[in-house]
Amino acid sequence: MEHPLEVIWTFMVDYAKDWGVRRHSHDYFQMYFCTAGQGTMYLEGKTFTLEKDQCLVIWPGQVHELYPIESGQLRVIDTKFYVQDPALRQAILAAPQRITVTDSRFRELQQTVRSEWVSGALYAREMATILFEQSLFLFLRDNAHVTTLPPFYRTLRERTEKLTGLERTLADYLSTHFLEELTLDRIAGELCYSKNYLCKIFKSASGFTINEYINYLRISKAYDLVCCTNHRLTEISLQCGFSSIHYFSRTFHRIVGMTPSQARDQEQNSLYTDIRLHGTFRYRYFSREPGGEKAAPTIEER
Repeated sequence: MEHPLEVIWTFMVDYAKDWGVRRHSHDYFQMYFCTAGQGTMYLEGKTFTLEKDQCLVIWPGQVHELYPIESGQLRVIDTKFYVQDPALRQAILAAPQRITVTDSRFRELQQTVRSEWVSGALYAREMATILFEQSLFLFLRDNAHVTTLPPFYRTLRERTEKLTGLERTLADYLSTHFLEELTLDRIAGELCYSKNYLCKIFKSASGFTINEYINYLRISKAYDLVCCTNHRLTEISLQCGFSSIHYFSRTFHRIVGMTPSQARDQEQNSLYTDIRLHGTFRYRYFSREPGGEKAAPTIEER
């Protein structure tokens, strides 16, 4: 059985000052994933910046060039590959060619592909191909408009995925520290900008105030805990940085559109329905409680 794609080569490249790639084209696909630094790319008559966590897919026959690096160093994982599967090829051609990757698994897979490729171990290239295929699917998923995501997740993603420069730095900082006790004074001090300036540019670029963005991040974390664990709501509110259960509940309802209890009930009902309709091992689940036909199990078996 033919594999849907074939990795020709993958390697990590550090472009120092005054180094680049001359203008050319080829008959295979090429993926650039930037892990550090910044460079300027030419692609089919357009010029744009390639920055950390951005991924670019170049199609067969497209003329492209990496201009000489002006300062610092650009590091990319460069993978060249053929696509044999028509449906996969069409999906790649239909997707935007450049995105900022938001899924940490993509970075891990890209780095593992490179490590596997050069390991010299038995089936190293086959393993590298499988791992790269997974990263490619994540790239396509990140490009897709996933309508099954809760609306507040989509709002958070759509407003922030295209941030660049200081706004991107600020968003990344908040995404790392949102479970901690954050104040505007602390944020401004650590980023070395005035808090008024940070508030102004972030609101202008994302539509969120800094505090709103922190609350969205915290509620996103809380939503997963509410729906996927049996932790008490008071415990979840504290874990997610809220000082009181009442403030947590009000914020959750404002952002999600329902209370935490309603979200948990909805998720449990969906889980029960999935197992009843689609679960291969549904006969293993039972309840000793009266009316057990309506009681959802807490663990889903696949």
